[in-house]
Amino acid sequence: MKKAVCFLLALGMGLLCCCALAEQKVRLPESGYRLTLPDGMEYDGPGKTLNAKDDAWFVYASKKLGLEVQFFCYENGEGATLEYLAKALAENSKDIAIQRISGVDMIVYRVTDPDDPPESGMKCIGYVLTEGNMIQEICFWYANQAAADLTAEIIGSITDKD
Repeated sequence: MKKAVCFLLALGMGLLCCCALAEQKVRLPESGYRLTLPDGMEYDGPGKTLNAKDDAWFVYASKKLGLEVQFFCYENGEGATLEYLAKALAENSKDIAIQRISGVDMIVYRVTDPDDPPESGMKCIGYVLTEGNMIQEICFWYANQAAADLTAEIIGSITDKD
């Protein structure tokens, strides 16, 4: 009986540890907000391969998941509103809307990379929010429907609470 109880306790602890490793909390640049990313997403900081041509502060990516998450941060010294930013984004994007996600108002937009062939290129859903004198932008580049579905789960985890 003792062996069975010890085995069950060990199994339970193992499952708890595995679950704890299944996600990672990532703070947006210069922000109090954070997202929960799934396990398997690898950090690619400034100046590394994934975002060398972009001005992303950092990127998390997973070829296995078919997902790349880019994090941008811009100063908003002029105090631009989400409505103003949405009009500016509408020139190059489609499906622009302001939505409330997990209690946070943000712009949601969709784009495709014009340099990628349609049959193999990735699509993007982006989110823009203002925070104090900063503008945060999170771009999810996804390769398939499963990755697209995962983006909704990730952005839904946004919080400014610990």
